[in-house]
Amino acid sequence: MAASDTLGLRAAALCLTVTAACLAALSLLPATLTRPERLFAYGGALFAAGCVYWLVGRRLSRSLAEVIAVARAIGDGDYRHRIHLSPDGEFSALAEAVNHMARRIESHIGTITDQKTQLEAILDGMREGVMVLDAAGKVRVANPALKRIAPVTGDVVGRRPIEVAPSPELQMACDNLLGEAGEDLPAASTLEIELGPGRYYEVSLVRLGLDPAGGRREHGAVLVFHDVSETRRLSRVRRDFAANVTHEMRTPLTSIKGYAETLLAAAPELAPEKRRFLDVILKNANHMSKMVDDILTLARLEEQPGAGDDRASDRPEPGIDAAAALADAVRECQPLADARKLSFDNQLPETELLVRCDGGQLIQVWRNLLENATRFAPEGSRIVMTACPDDEGQTVTFGVLDQGPGIPPEERHRVFERFYRVERHRSKTQGSTGLGLAIVKHIVERHGGRIWADRGRGEMTGAAFYFTLPAFAPGTEAAQATVCLGPSTQSS
Repeated sequence: MAASDTLGLRAAALCLTVTAACLAALSLLPATLTRPERLFAYGGALFAAGCVYWLVGRRLSRSLAEVIAVARAIGDGDYRHRIHLSPDGEFSALAEAVNHMARRIESHIGTITDQKTQLEAILDGMREGVMVLDAAGKVRVANPALKRIAPVTGDVVGRRPIEVAPSPELQMACDNLLGEAGEDLPAASTLEIELGPGRYYEVSLVRLGLDPAGGRREHGAVLVFHDVSETRRLSRVRRDFAANVTHEMRTPLTSIKGYAETLLAAAPELAPEKRRFLDVILKNANHMSKMVDDILTLARLEEQPGAGDDRASDRPEPGIDAAAALADAVRECQPLADARKLSFDNQLPETELLVRCDGGQLIQVWRNLLENATRFAPEGSRIVMTACPDDEGQTVTFGVLDQGPGIPPEERHRVFERFYRVERHRSKTQGSTGLGLAIVKHIVERHGGRIWADRGRGEMTGAAFYFTLPAFAPGTEAAQATVCLGPSTQSS
């Protein structure tokens, strides 16, 4: 039974009891009473009942007034007020419910206040700038670091992002992020902006307030500004140092190679031991020369604008036949394969397969992957090359698989690092500079693709390298590159 029903029954029962008592008392009056005496007795009974009704109503009014006062105080934000009524009173259940509500609200408000204090302390202590946008795209919160980063004066709250950080790309990214949520709009994105000479920031944008069921925008976005100026400067210094050193090494290496070749050609009567020494000198000079060329190639690739880079040309890459580029790479790697009795199994489609990529660099990608496979595939085995266009015709996934020892899962993400070796005893593999896969990674990502290492399937139980490139459709705009997992699942 509800508390309000109980309250009503109790009040009605009390009134009926008083009325019944008054009537019973009147029935006990002696019959000898005169009419005025009887009227006086009736009047006294009615007065007594009225006094009881007034006392009951006053008690109820006082209890109700206390409940109303405490409820108003809680509504005004004072959650310390409590209702103090008799446990057996008419409003005891209501009082307990209101007191319980006040205690819970006070507890929640305390938790929220503590979390807010902690969040403010975290934001104030961060070196990264933080900007919180509301649903309208205006700045709601900004920490002190952002105010030091932003080249504006005054309060940034209430302004648009472009008024705080003068970057059209940042404003466009915020507008896209706060647009109507859909399948084509990511919940997070990252871009790099320049806020002054030599001041570069990587901005991470995350949309907030997404309804998991409907994906609707409700509460805006959070932007975090990471200062990458020093990282870019050090990277530029490193690239310049590597390019300058390797460039200066070319002249002495050329001299060493020239003198060694001259001695070998002009002195056929040399003793076998001396000839072996000259062969070792020439072999290592050739190896160093190839390493210098690879380092210079990496330096040039890092300087070139990649897909999505503001420095990239508006002219899209031409359509290149991937099969033709593979055929050129196979011809260059055939002597290495023949020396180890390896066979190349080309499983690319017979039809023309066009991708958006620089022709020379695509040949270099194929050649480096094939050379890597020929070095580690067992003698007499085969190397398989595959291609897998996606269903939308936007990307093509290529693969190079061998029957070698493979790559352990924990090291697959590191094989594309410079000079990294999966097994240290392979560090002296003939012809390997440790830069081939790093060059491949730079070329593929520069053209908007992805590359990863995995384990082969079926007979190809060794290493498998997959990379994607944007497909080329004549007469259409450049297709946006997406990841196609192809014949296997991408490894992390």
